[in-house]
Amino acid sequence: MTILPADEALSSMPSAPGMPGMPGASGMPGASGMPGASGVSDQADYRAALRQLHEASHAYYGGENTPLDDATYDRLRLSVLAWEAEHPDEVARDSPTGLVGDGAAPVGDIAHTTRLLSLDNVFDPVGLVAWEASLQRRLGHPPAGGYTVEPKMDGAAVAARYRAGRLEQIITRGNGTHGEDVSHVIGTIEGLPERLPVPATFEVRGEVLFTQAQFETANDVRSAHGAQVFANPRNGTAGTLRAKDRPYRLAMTFWAYGAVELDGVDFVPSGATHSEVLAAVAEAGVQTTAGTPAGLHVVATLAEAQRKVDGIAALRPALPFGIDGVVIKANDAAEQAAAGFGSRFPYWAIAFKLPAVERQTVLKEVVWDVGRTGVLAPTAVLEPVDIDGSTVTRATLLPSGSAALRG
Repeated sequence: MTILPADEALSSMPSAPGMPGMPGASGMPGASGMPGASGVSDQADYRAALRQLHEASHAYYGGENTPLDDATYDRLRLSVLAWEAEHPDEVARDSPTGLVGDGAAPVGDIAHTTRLLSLDNVFDPVGLVAWEASLQRRLGHPPAGGYTVEPKMDGAAVAARYRAGRLEQIITRGNGTHGEDVSHVIGTIEGLPERLPVPATFEVRGEVLFTQAQFETANDVRSAHGAQVFANPRNGTAGTLRAKDRPYRLAMTFWAYGAVELDGVDFVPSGATHSEVLAAVAEAGVQTTAGTPAGLHVVATLAEAQRKVDGIAALRPALPFGIDGVVIKANDAAEQAAAGFGSRFPYWAIAFKLPAVERQTVLKEVVWDVGRTGVLAPTAVLEPVDIDGSTVTRATLLPSGSAALRG
């Protein structure tokens, strides 16, 4: 988003991300192509950045209006990672960078069947090539089984357990090993039916979100009940999954991106590829990423995968839901097993993050607000502007010159 003083005419949108026109904005790309990756320069900056990450993560998982938009969060997190790599002896014990959900997701007490992890990110074609090189090193040979390419939904990850065709339980990702039971939302999620047409037993994994139409309806319902409207679909989804005492129910949508066996019952043949697993999920009656307008694409080479990434990115403005990236995975099960997993993400999959949606607006004034930690921060008061389904009226101005958008 470009912020212009109220007495200036609107000009054309700059191509570089970041917040041009704000003091100190650099727009300098970091090593992985993400702008502002070198924004943390000393211990004080590092501690301040950790506080901002903690506040944003806890707000998101609590269903509140997060003080940082997704792109600003990614940029700040990358700055922290770069500083920690250069100062390994000074990494804070409470740093969230090595934890699933950055350590802020409510953990809950339901054990996952297998770990439900995050994804690592790249931000440009150079980063994607570097990821493939890393995958090749782990395999000991070039990947031979091809890749899948699918949209990265901007919602909340869950695991849903079907037994004999009946949806019995929905669990949030939590810390990757344990999550919260949110089965009270069964019956409110399109694409995740309460009963399947077949008596299948399996655990399906995917993303729950509000489509744009559902988001608008949800805010109408909340307004009618005197509740504060959601600032954006993503935070609204997180809060809705956890809410148990509302006098109304809100419809959401689910798309599967994977499945695992449950209770030792075979669901797909041993060695099934990622695309074959999703085909089995769809055949059982659950909606998958293959059924979205962006689709699931199977390609032989990384160059083809990059072209599909570009194609999905071009579709983004017309999609009926928010995406914040595109996911590329090794399609072959044996290669996935050989590449393995880290503590936070699988090595055989990567999220190609898309740039933040940019809009122009007018800066009306700057006021000073006190944050949760007692830190005084300048806040830009803006002419309301719609950004990817969210109406933004304020932006916290950060030391790096970027801004954290707020509804």
